[in-house]
Amino acid sequence: MTRTLVRGVGTLISGDVRAPLIDASTLLIESGRIAEIGVDESTATADTVIDANGSTVAPGLWDSHYHPYFGDYSPRQEAGSTVTRVVKAGVTSFVSAGAGHQPGMYLPSPNLPNVQAVRAAKGADPTRARDARGSKALAIAMHRAWTDYRPMRVKVYAGTVMAEDGFARDDFVDMAAHGIRMLKFLRPVSRIADAVAYRNWAADVGMLVMTHTGNRAVTKDSPSITRSLQDVHPDIAGHINGGPTPAPRDAIDWFVEETDAALDTVFIGNMRIGVDVVRRIVERDEPERILIGSDLPGGTGIVPTAVLRTIQLLHQFTDLPAALLVCMATGNTARANRLPGGVVAVGEPADLVFWDAADGSESDSFLESIEQGDRPYPGLVMIDGEIVEHGNPLLLEPKRMPTVSHPARAATDERIAVGASA
Repeated sequence: MTRTLVRGVGTLISGDVRAPLIDASTLLIESGRIAEIGVDESTATADTVIDANGSTVAPGLWDSHYHPYFGDYSPRQEAGSTVTRVVKAGVTSFVSAGAGHQPGMYLPSPNLPNVQAVRAAKGADPTRARDARGSKALAIAMHRAWTDYRPMRVKVYAGTVMAEDGFARDDFVDMAAHGIRMLKFLRPVSRIADAVAYRNWAADVGMLVMTHTGNRAVTKDSPSITRSLQDVHPDIAGHINGGPTPAPRDAIDWFVEETDAALDTVFIGNMRIGVDVVRRIVERDEPERILIGSDLPGGTGIVPTAVLRTIQLLHQFTDLPAALLVCMATGNTARANRLPGGVVAVGEPADLVFWDAADGSESDSFLESIEQGDRPYPGLVMIDGEIVEHGNPLLLEPKRMPTVSHPARAATDERIAVGASA
């Protein structure tokens, strides 16, 4: 069993929107999980000691709306390191909103300036793979790929299947047995009746349901976008502020006022709508419903700090406490997706980021940096108790860089040195 002691924490963020801050400066991690909060460091023994040096420790950020590909690559942008760059920016977990960027599949228009458009121009039909069999196979393959492939130990929850015409009840039983945990309505299915059946079959096997919440209906025979969303009645409204174009105002009002759905607020969406939704949800005393994501990689590009930047923008336009917004981008996403982590609590995975204001900034802490509109930086990223990034490769150094020592290793080295000199 490996043990890591974290000491010298200036501010400890919980990931819980009901109690965003924890009054403690130490943590004990055992075998990748948080074992104790507020440990007596004078008596604790550990293989590794991390001195936060007064910086802020928070759960690793979660991207609640990500479109994965096979491997650390995006065909939409024809770019590599699209996941690991984001990990270095403080995101430790990603939730798939569907693997919608596969060449030859899924994107709704052959006019989009990407590899799909190139193939369409050469005579290929981008709609060929849009059927239940192809969607099911892709989802299972994507889930298996990201279960086994974890660069920098990142957690990509890729078990999301796109709704397509032709699914049967047995498909949902089979998909759930193979790790698929979410049904996403992105492109419209033909009939409302089928969409409702899919939604019910998904719920029967414990799968969550997400909708594309934007400028098109999710069923072809629906009289309106709003009606199609109401008929599906998802657990999560994907990009409530648009991806990038939002749904009609009456649909957004229905989600806010008449459902308990989690509302996914994303970097690429309409920030005016996002700000309005977040304000209204907090006024309703339902802060657990707000999730924060990127909806990337996509036409907007690759933005490693998209989740952090969304937190900053929401703070600037709402004046909500920065710690509360960080909890929306961590614990809320984990809970809404019924996944472990996202919080600093005993027994939870030790997915932690050590943050601070940038060197040279007038801000003096992570939270103050967000509040003043400055960009804070991570000095250390940990996933499952393992340090995956120490130091900051993203331009500037944080004011207080965590230091890492290995007392047991140092004692062994000293004994070896004494023995050699005897």
